[in-house]
Amino acid sequence: MSKRCYRHSQTAALAAFGLLVAACSGGSGGGGSNGTATLTVSVMDTPAAAVDNVTEVNVEINALWLKGAGSAARQLTMSQTPMTVNLAALTTDKNAALLIDAQPIEPGDYEWLEMDVNADFDGKFDSYVTTTTGGQEELRVPPGRVRLVGGFTVAANQALQLLLDWNLRKGLVRPQGQPGFFLKPAIRVIDVTELGVLRGTVALTTLNATTATVKAVGTTPSDTTGDANGCLADDPNIDVGNAVYVFAGDNITPDDIDAMDPEPVTVIPVEPNAAGEYVYRTAIAPGTYTIAFTCQAGLDDPDKSDDLKFVAPVTRTITADAEVIVDF
Repeated sequence: MSKRCYRHSQTAALAAFGLLVAACSGGSGGGGSNGTATLTVSVMDTPAAAVDNVTEVNVEINALWLKGAGSAARQLTMSQTPMTVNLAALTTDKNAALLIDAQPIEPGDYEWLEMDVNADFDGKFDSYVTTTTGGQEELRVPPGRVRLVGGFTVAANQALQLLLDWNLRKGLVRPQGQPGFFLKPAIRVIDVTELGVLRGTVALTTLNATTATVKAVGTTPSDTTGDANGCLADDPNIDVGNAVYVFAGDNITPDDIDAMDPEPVTVIPVEPNAAGEYVYRTAIAPGTYTIAFTCQAGLDDPDKSDDLKFVAPVTRTITADAEVIVDF
């Protein structure tokens, strides 16, 4: 976990589904017999979502509900009920927690898919955060039922596989003057059959070019020279604050998270791997995106507009079952 506390508000996570599964495409084979379809749902967290002194973010998921057009909502059969998932440990699409496993559903139009979570400040600790000191604090998810998908169609024999990317970097906050943590439903819903991958490396030369020499031990980041891209503005450690912001559309001017457009589709931490390379990776839906690097993610306060410095924004188109590499 990074040392810097990243606090982000909920972005247009639910609205993003329209970009991801516009027609619930893909997977025409592999569904149930006699024309029935199947639904698989998994959950993960964008990698290394870092909140200061937090090691676990445990959410108790109680139920998933599916409502067909003109019919009553139906409770789906989960792999385990209730199921507690540690989002902080589910850092890639490869180790996502399986909530619904190929459950048969009728083809047709659906109004929504929703998820019930047991997460409130009620003293039960059904959902909770574990800190680096070993203590536990209650976790609240407002509201208790989260709408994941609205208005979609499932074809006959379709094997629909949805990946819920619950972005702690955007959603997990510790409200001032209140107990525990809030986890906002900052969730991207990705159709796995239409999944692409965005990854890359930030070169050491790039990081070195954006850092400066501190004038004297104990001076503040403002007492530096040559900090062209502001990498010392949040912390003199070059490992802190590095992130790639991804925006839907081409040639978008990058901006911070502040509830004003443009809002990033996702924010991907850049962290050193075992080989000492600074890397990032995320699963992402097909589309055209503007991708930009910043070393000031630790300064991104969702309650106000922050003037972050972004390095080398580029536009790339991502397609299904393909990997796009963007290096900085």
